[in-house]
Amino acid sequence: MVQGLLGHASIVLTANTYTSVLPQLYHESARATAQLVLKAARKTARKVNNARPGT
Repeated sequence: MVQGLLGHASIVLTANTYTSVLPQLYHESARATAQLVLKAARKTARKVNNARPGT
């Protein structure tokens, strides 16, 4: 898909150019996902704690 969008004649050019970017992209995506999960977990924990009688 990237090859076609960028107009590269060969997948080799696309792969050689962009494979070095992928590890950083994966790391950033994993970090962002972890932040979303932690935020949701904290929000859920607050709701549970606020719903408990006597807390």
